[in-house]
Amino acid sequence: MRYLRYLLIPLACCAGGLAIVFGLQGLEAAWITLVLLLLEISLSFDNAVVNARVLDQLSPGQQRFFLTWGLVIPVFGVRFAGPLVMVSLAGGVGMGEALEAALRQPARYRALLELAEPRILAFGGMFLLMVFLRYFFDEAKTLHWVRPLERRLSAAGRIEALEVALALSLLLILAAMLPAELRAEVMISGVIGLVLQLLSTSLAQAFGDEEQAGARLAAGGGLVSLLYLELLDASFSLDGTIGAFAITQNLGLILTGLGLGALFIRSLTLMLSREKALDQLVYLEHGAHYAIGSLGLLMLSGIVLAQHHLHLPEWVTGLIGIVLLLLSLADSLRQRGFPRHSR
Repeated sequence: MRYLRYLLIPLACCAGGLAIVFGLQGLEAAWITLVLLLLEISLSFDNAVVNARVLDQLSPGQQRFFLTWGLVIPVFGVRFAGPLVMVSLAGGVGMGEALEAALRQPARYRALLELAEPRILAFGGMFLLMVFLRYFFDEAKTLHWVRPLERRLSAAGRIEALEVALALSLLLILAAMLPAELRAEVMISGVIGLVLQLLSTSLAQAFGDEEQAGARLAAGGGLVSLLYLELLDASFSLDGTIGAFAITQNLGLILTGLGLGALFIRSLTLMLSREKALDQLVYLEHGAHYAIGSLGLLMLSGIVLAQHHLHLPEWVTGLIGIVLLLLSLADSLRQRGFPRHSR
């Protein structure tokens, strides 16, 4: 029950936001917004984990500065501007024009989305798939949730760049299943998503492991601390922004759902840091990454399904991630009483 006090304000804001969406657009829109909100929370959990671990190494003044101002750019900037930028770039129009179409010209915005959809799905699907693969293809990983699978994936991590080869192979197979006029743009978009994920992760790892990074932050302070945390936080924030397109193409609902979900990041960071909750809820990060991998595969498969005029219902897509998160939470709670080496 002590965890609940950290979440009271975000819960109240979410309840108010969902009520407004329900009143303006109906039950289906409110449900989609709720799915986006829960998806954002699940995908942002690894973000909160890293923030909490780094915060433990900072001085109280640095912690307050980051929690009040340091989250503004990645949390709200990436999540609010991200979807609009994707549509703008893929559709070949200015951001103002894309926003105008989204808010006042639904038919034109729908046409822009149809043009942009294969590129958005390829970019996002590959980005999310790489997040999933790089988390589990790690030979140093010793804590496993789905042990038979994760032990094999961890052992396979000894082969350098195997996850990159697997992701690119999947992208080649996907492109071969598409009409000739779509292959080049899907390949290019997918490779860009893969490279961006590799680059963002590699830049963050250049600061060293978590203990080294924390020591550097505490020693450097000021601008160095903020720049590192902004880089790390923004790279994690991109997951939820991309994954939202697997749920819905309604920009208003995306902005609302991700915005409400983002309110939980600060509260989760505080809770994890002050209550040491990660020592008990050990599988939540696993569940979040399974959700990320599932969304990535669904986004990639959605490109092929669209060629046959098929579409997976949005609520099914979102429900998969929610179920995975709840299962990992349940297993974490069951394992709390056992010593760490028995897991």
